[in-house]
Amino acid sequence: MAIEVIESQLLHSDEMIQRFPEYGTGEIKWGAQLTVTDGEWAVFFRDGKALEVFDSGRHVLTTQNIPVLTKFVTQFGYGPDSPFRSNVVFVSKKLFPDLKWGTSDPIVFRDPEINIVRLRAFGSQSIRIKDPLLLLNNLVGRQGAFSTKKIENYLRSVIASKLPETLADANTSIFDMASKYSLIAAKTKAACLKEYENIGLEIVDLLINAINPPKSVQEIMDKKSSMSIISDMNQYMQFQTATAIEDAANNTGTAGATMGMGAGLGLGMILPQSMMNSFNANPAQPPAQQAPVANSLETKLKTLKSLLEQDLLTKEEYSAKRTKLLDSL
Repeated sequence: MAIEVIESQLLHSDEMIQRFPEYGTGEIKWGAQLTVTDGEWAVFFRDGKALEVFDSGRHVLTTQNIPVLTKFVTQFGYGPDSPFRSNVVFVSKKLFPDLKWGTSDPIVFRDPEINIVRLRAFGSQSIRIKDPLLLLNNLVGRQGAFSTKKIENYLRSVIASKLPETLADANTSIFDMASKYSLIAAKTKAACLKEYENIGLEIVDLLINAINPPKSVQEIMDKKSSMSIISDMNQYMQFQTATAIEDAANNTGTAGATMGMGAGLGLGMILPQSMMNSFNANPAQPPAQQAPVANSLETKLKTLKSLLEQDLLTKEEYSAKRTKLLDSL
């Protein structure tokens, strides 16, 4: 069957090339019309050799467009309407976005704060075909179709091989690494350019979504953050106790009574310690190191007032303690 009209067969979003016709499915007729749509190239092959690259538009396969065909046609005595064995490979020019990448094995990283740690990274990249002949000769070969799925593993391995070198040169801690994702991605992209160009591709964008340490290290980081937030442990414990009392008051029945008892026991343990810290002075402490009486009394009265405002003392308890303090003058 001689083919007179050749049109693009690139239908799916991940297709990079499509050969027309497939091997052994037909012959292209001399003078056939080749239609190349915008965003594509058409590479003409005869006897396994690429003879011409056509850009978008309508082309007629004759010696006017492909001068090298003359010797093939005349050598075998083909007439002007005779078919000849050849192929056209349509190659997409479009951008292939959001190709996922990630490190299959952890990266050993020397952190300036916590020493050696293993990191895993993942993100996405965007690519497009830069040189159709390089792609066909070095990667596709005789395949009838080729999609991004067939090359994703190779591209992931290229990024995974370059990323450790970039991280080693970054000289930053994992605690500050998130703020440098853009810089790390840009340097990794630059390191990958040569490998992509060797197969006719261009890496347009490289994005890093996350660089994560192991779960055990993440837990340590969370604990460190929590400790930095809780600067005054006494105030934190008072807040926790007040919250427990409020929760117990909002509960009814046996469960509420049980929680109330637990909160009461906690309050009973915390209040004496708090009051002891507020009221008891060390008798063995030399007078020169003790605070003035007026300042000490003022501090104790402020402490009582604070406990009352936090509902850690009843009004009756507050009045009794306040009277006791004033009577001691």
